[in-house]
Amino acid sequence: MLKALFNHRFVQFGMVGIAGLLVDLAVLYLLAPWLGWYLARAVSFLAAATCTWGLNRTFTFRPAPGSHARLSIGREYLTYITSMLGGAAINYTVYVLTLHWMPGAAAPTIGVALGSCIGLISNFTAARMLLSHRPTQERMLPLAQWPAASRGALVGVFTDIDDTLTTEGAITPDALAALAALKAAGLQVVAITGRPVGWSEPFAAIWPIDAIVAENGAVALMPPTHPGEAPSKRYLQDGSTRSANYARMQQVLARIEREIPGAHRATDSPGRETDIAIDHSEFQHLDDAQIAAVVALMRSEGMHATVSSIHINGWYGDHDKLVGARWITRLLWGRELDAEKDRWAYVGDSTNDQRMFEAFAHSIGVANIARFVPKLAHLPHYVTPGERGAGFAEVAAAILSAR
Repeated sequence: MLKALFNHRFVQFGMVGIAGLLVDLAVLYLLAPWLGWYLARAVSFLAAATCTWGLNRTFTFRPAPGSHARLSIGREYLTYITSMLGGAAINYTVYVLTLHWMPGAAAPTIGVALGSCIGLISNFTAARMLLSHRPTQERMLPLAQWPAASRGALVGVFTDIDDTLTTEGAITPDALAALAALKAAGLQVVAITGRPVGWSEPFAAIWPIDAIVAENGAVALMPPTHPGEAPSKRYLQDGSTRSANYARMQQVLARIEREIPGAHRATDSPGRETDIAIDHSEFQHLDDAQIAAVVALMRSEGMHATVSSIHINGWYGDHDKLVGARWITRLLWGRELDAEKDRWAYVGDSTNDQRMFEAFAHSIGVANIARFVPKLAHLPHYVTPGERGAGFAEVAAAILSAR
């Protein structure tokens, strides 16, 4: 999986390199009559490096929605150019040697091409480190490398639902049995999802869990205390705030459907109380450009926006999955999550899980996270062999084997 990602990015980097090569040659031949072939090449390399910096930060190492660069754009540019100096030295040396050994009109072009090719690998490594917007953790470890001592010390598990517990839209028997086994072993289990509270209510009533936190941290559902009762519901926002936000969100939802071709509200929208959702992979398909357009429009309206494995969610308020996790831990058990995060695990599969991946040392991605790895600013620490519900069952088995 990671090898395929590397190869994909290297191909993109190579395509950007071709664009840089064309800029390099154009500037070189434009300036050579005044500056000569040697000085003009120094200027043309700077022009080409500026071109590739812009293209690589936009395409090859583009950040996931909602992530932020570690440097200001000015510092990033200067750092990028500095990081290219090793490749530039190789590139320029090959260019000079080509001019020296291969006289003729084609020598500058051949020298630029040869130098660019030889310097490509060095420059790719430098650009990947600077522009990928990743933390120092550059890879996910296999689940088998999760230390037994860490697994054995856990008090609870947070988990996403769609494509983490569910497979093809339904929870699988192995994932459901895994939830029950975790609960039977005395662990606290909370599902945190972007799904609506209305959709989540039936599952909160029957799944062996302590709570479902729905709508990206805004609503909590606790199982009923007696058979036949409905789950109890708690909100992070007060009623007047929810009402005002709901009216604004419906206007944004209508605007998205009106202005972005192919964008339609998710089929579970009637059950939503504190957010809106656009379907991009559940029953409709949106490409990356359409998804980006929806995210941009939501944010232009002052909303938070995130992308799950199936939906684009938008809402008003400062909550997210991590805020919801802190809230439910305080609400149910009267404890502060930040004081015990090293005793909780989180399992997820997509870009809207990034805050949780970043926050928890024991964060695990099920194998289908491979689809989103190029867009993740924060990777989980571990990855399962199995996908979706099977992957979650593997996580539960790993935890229970250490108790």
